[in-house]
Amino acid sequence: MIPHIDVLKRRFTRGAVVERRPQVLNGAHPVEQGLYILATKEIQRLLEAVCQNIKNHAPGMIVYGRPRIGKSKAIEFIKDLIPGEVGQPIPVYSTFCRNYMRPSDTKFYADMLHDFNFALPSKKSPDDLRNQIVNFFKLHAEKSTLRRVVLFMDEAQRLTEWHYGWLMDIYNDLDKDKISLTVISVGQSELLGRRDYFLKNKKAQIIGRFMVHEHAYYGIKDVNDMKYFLACYDEDTEFPEESQWSFTRYFFPESFQQGERLKKCAKTLFNLFVELRREHGLAASQIEIPMEYLSITVDNALKIYGANGKGHDWPSDNDWRDAIKKSGYIESEIYMALA
Repeated sequence: MIPHIDVLKRRFTRGAVVERRPQVLNGAHPVEQGLYILATKEIQRLLEAVCQNIKNHAPGMIVYGRPRIGKSKAIEFIKDLIPGEVGQPIPVYSTFCRNYMRPSDTKFYADMLHDFNFALPSKKSPDDLRNQIVNFFKLHAEKSTLRRVVLFMDEAQRLTEWHYGWLMDIYNDLDKDKISLTVISVGQSELLGRRDYFLKNKKAQIIGRFMVHEHAYYGIKDVNDMKYFLACYDEDTEFPEESQWSFTRYFFPESFQQGERLKKCAKTLFNLFVELRREHGLAASQIEIPMEYLSITVDNALKIYGANGKGHDWPSDNDWRDAIKKSGYIESEIYMALA
């Protein structure tokens, strides 16, 4: 069991008092820029699942979930954590699956090398590009006692039989040198349909190599999930570094010092999402709030109503409601319901 990623988190002492609020240039705070990732429960679950597959020497797994729930950010977050959790140095890379009209091995390999920040000559054959990927993986895998490389394929619902065949070529080339490749295909729920298609068409080799193991990635489903998420703003964030000023504290300094915490708003905020869904004719049962829109909602509450905005003492119910509306959540859910 991975211990809640506490090694990455900074917990703040409630009694700590810093008299002067840190001076941060306007627009330079991570909340204002939207440049931060929180260690949510789902990221924790994903890290555990991926590391378990690596420890079990599994060649691959699929991770699926609805759009905008934070899968891509989760990949970015856990990439650097995997070696520490596995207990061995291991190279971890990620690539984004582009959408082309026709599958092309040249584009597939070139895109992968581009995502690895690998300089490409102007002209290369598919074989040359594949060999560059294989040699790149070998170079880094040989520095690890595990002799294994982990590759995340983001937006993997776009991968066809051709793409998995090209991945298998890379896998086999590495295997000749006793180097293992673990491919984590991350995408939308269509990944399950893709696996069913391969099964019906007797593509057992693709399934056995890349799709045996699966992991469902969820958004916020209940008040407890919401509370854990909001607590990250209270306790697990800090800006500037070493300042002991969490995001909540920075935007609502007086209320924070008096004991207010965003996690106390969990029930109110979750219920407001449910209410707004009902008001717009959307199903309110089995709700799953995408992380993207929840993050924007919290950002709105902090920026608009906090110390840099309207200067409210603390977000009211109406403030939260307005923050949700401004996030684009309702419009997105309406389109999802019509799809």
